[in-house]
Amino acid sequence: MSAMKTRNRSKTRILFVDDDPAILEVLELTLDSMSEEWKMAFASSGEEALSRMARQPFDVIVSDMRMSGMDGAQLLDEVWQRYPSTVRLILSGYSDVQSGMRCVGTTHQFLLKPFSVAELKTTLQRICKLRNRVRNDKILALVARRRALPTVPAVYIRILKALQNPNCSAELIGEIIEQDPGLTGKILQLVNSAFFGVANEVSNACEAVLLLGVGTIRSLALSLQLFSIFNPKAGEGFSVEQILDHSLRVGLLARRIAKFEEGDEKLMEQAFTAGLMHDVGKLMLTESLSETYLKLIWKAQQQRRPLVEMEKEALHATHAEVGAYLLDLWGLPIPLVEAVALHHEPRDLSEMVFSPLTAVHVSNVIEHETGVEDQAGLKNQLDLTYLNNIGLADRVKHWRAELCALDWGAGVPRKSGALVLH
Repeated sequence: MSAMKTRNRSKTRILFVDDDPAILEVLELTLDSMSEEWKMAFASSGEEALSRMARQPFDVIVSDMRMSGMDGAQLLDEVWQRYPSTVRLILSGYSDVQSGMRCVGTTHQFLLKPFSVAELKTTLQRICKLRNRVRNDKILALVARRRALPTVPAVYIRILKALQNPNCSAELIGEIIEQDPGLTGKILQLVNSAFFGVANEVSNACEAVLLLGVGTIRSLALSLQLFSIFNPKAGEGFSVEQILDHSLRVGLLARRIAKFEEGDEKLMEQAFTAGLMHDVGKLMLTESLSETYLKLIWKAQQQRRPLVEMEKEALHATHAEVGAYLLDLWGLPIPLVEAVALHHEPRDLSEMVFSPLTAVHVSNVIEHETGVEDQAGLKNQLDLTYLNNIGLADRVKHWRAELCALDWGAGVPRKSGALVLH
């Protein structure tokens, strides 16, 4: 109970770290208007920050990259290991981009310097709003029914660690993958399927990394290892493999939409990963609540209502929020966690711009439109208010035409007969 109370304090505790006292003074003065919502503390070194965190918990830490002694990368790596539930942000100048590779996996978000305090304030407000949504008492109570939360997959952690070395090669990532024969086999199965449309047969993990890129392989390693944790026969009419099939398609469609609109590699990767992970909350709820959740699914089918509405009424939390809670604990990037948490309710995002959330929301709807798994005949509805607000409602027709025309060929087969409502 005490842990629950700690997470739901009335004020969000934020620690700012910089070895320049002038910067800390500016932050303290300009963010004073947030003192009703935030409890702020300031540290002039990494060592002082860790000492403060040992005495009291912090929800968010914001550190400069370049500091004497322990730099920002070292500090956030320590925080990641000691306090994994703390959100970690780093302020990094353009000249620090290369050294920023050391923060891969240990940092939730980068903010490039020079930055405006208003930008930092907006970012922190967005993070606090998201965490309040995915860390409420109802979700904690639901998740607590599971004996233990899944831990971050070991191969994924090893890949992140390897990527912190700027000299990391595709061959090294391939070698890490190949140490897990089951994961290697699944990745090769997918790479050689029509999902990815590779011209020549891929025979080893190193080739897969070279063809698809480290980002795609990293995301596949995360999702495939996570899905393998759950019982493939969780209940009659519920198929883990079918959810994985749907999630793979949503991830690929989301990446394609991101490429259409932005072409930014980082955004494409986040959209792909969020698509892969967007329904993991269903798996957690099926294992945690078992009969209760399966009955809820069938009730939604009989009443021809969206499952997410039934979840709100019966559980006071949705599969999207439960899944986002897990990814938040794992320290995945904020835009990715947002996309999972809000993929049914994108208008709840305060920032009205194209994002991984946009891509996942639209892809989920389009994939359900073309899928056969929805026995109830229910269809996800596009949030046209949200799409109008970001100025992209007129793009829907184009996205639908492009994505529905894709030939999936012999990818992971669709399975009928198992119920996976949206």
